[in-house]
Amino acid sequence: MRRLLLAAATLTLLAATTPAAARTAGCSHWGRPAIAADPRPHALRVFAIQFEQFPAQVATAADYARAVDCALRQEVLPHLATGRPSLVVFDEDIGLETIAIGPRGAAARALLRTGNGCTGPDCLTLATLGDVNTGYGRALTYLDSRYPALSGMFGRGFVAATDTFVRVFMTTMADEALRHHLYIVASNTQAPFALTRNAAAVAALRDPATPRVHSVYAPTAGTAYDQTFVWGPRVIHHHAPAPLANLLATNRKVPLTSFEVGLGFSPGPSGGAAARRNLRPVAIPGTGARLGLATSLPAFTYGVATAARGCDDVRQTYMRCLDRLGANVVIQADANDGQWTGPDGSEALEHWQPLSWMGSAYRAVSDPSVHFTYAVNPFMVGNLADTPFDGQSAILQRGLSGPGCHYVGDARFVPGDDDPANRAYAGGKRQFLALAPWVAPDGPRAGLRAIGTTLAGAGSRAARYVQTALIADLPFPADRRRPGCVVAGR
Repeated sequence: MRRLLLAAATLTLLAATTPAAARTAGCSHWGRPAIAADPRPHALRVFAIQFEQFPAQVATAADYARAVDCALRQEVLPHLATGRPSLVVFDEDIGLETIAIGPRGAAARALLRTGNGCTGPDCLTLATLGDVNTGYGRALTYLDSRYPALSGMFGRGFVAATDTFVRVFMTTMADEALRHHLYIVASNTQAPFALTRNAAAVAALRDPATPRVHSVYAPTAGTAYDQTFVWGPRVIHHHAPAPLANLLATNRKVPLTSFEVGLGFSPGPSGGAAARRNLRPVAIPGTGARLGLATSLPAFTYGVATAARGCDDVRQTYMRCLDRLGANVVIQADANDGQWTGPDGSEALEHWQPLSWMGSAYRAVSDPSVHFTYAVNPFMVGNLADTPFDGQSAILQRGLSGPGCHYVGDARFVPGDDDPANRAYAGGKRQFLALAPWVAPDGPRAGLRAIGTTLAGAGSRAARYVQTALIADLPFPADRRRPGCVVAGR
């Protein structure tokens, strides 16, 4: 921990004494942010970060901290609101890269760099996860005796990496929120935990590169949850460890995707008081914003329940429960594992994912049966082994007037390619307040699909993921006449 604190202090000192251009030297390429400004009193300023993952290059805690710091210094800090709160929303699983840092992740990082020649579906991804499990062998041996079911979970490395996730991912986000006086939303798949000084736990769970550590964050359950965390700009839990001192809320994803179920992850609570606590909106003081956390699949989950029954089973009616609980800003962090220009894996009749995606953040601000005012949907981009992550981040507003815009390839409904149930989603939509471009301009779907296939492989200079940010002020009541469809740069 002392090493992490020293690193944080060093970053703060550098920020105060180094010119902006020098501070961002060595950062990966970021596009020009889209800025949908409406700086009214008490309007929350939101930053949706479209972050590109480079897991093979994240070998240490300092590497990860620098990547996050680069995002903030290039896309956020120059555009902070004055006298109003600022909220930074990272993508789903922004903490994923930290699982392979240090000696335990060396084999997985090497495999990501060089591959292993396999060509089956998700072959390299599964091999990488296997190397992660092997790297955490000592931790798993210790944990298997406490949680016997863990040995049958393919994603057991996500439980074994608990101490790394807390020390690196959570500590980085908590520290950045305090240092820059921000609200930060960030997500990772990890186990619940507690700090312990038990000698056996420390020996088994600590990073081998940190021999002087005398305590570890140990999992308190033999499973992992896809969790979204909200940190605030000041300490509120004065006796809690650093990653928890300014933690405002935690949400556990429910329902889960088939891939998450296959890895053995667990969903959040589905009903009763526990489900309502899990979905409880997060109010941002000084604004009218009440954040409803809906990580990816839950944002598509409406069901047919009435508002009064919306929280009975949130596996079926997640969004209706959020609406009933009073959320007015949907936070939909995403790590969409699949080609953006490919079919929707969960909808057999839809062969163009950008059109089916309209059933989430766009629906949240257009469906008259719910009452959300805004939706914020940042995407992870980049390839994890042979699994591409792609999409177009967006911030949307209910009732916005003016010209419309759309995701790539959505200009018109394509019979035979599109599900007739999605016909109304085609064409320009006024609700888009800010939008990230895709890697290539709009055009015929066949050409876009070819680019998407190139992107999902090694990519090329002509086809590279877009790493950028969307910035928007969210006043209450909303201003329906403000300009919309502000597009970020590549």
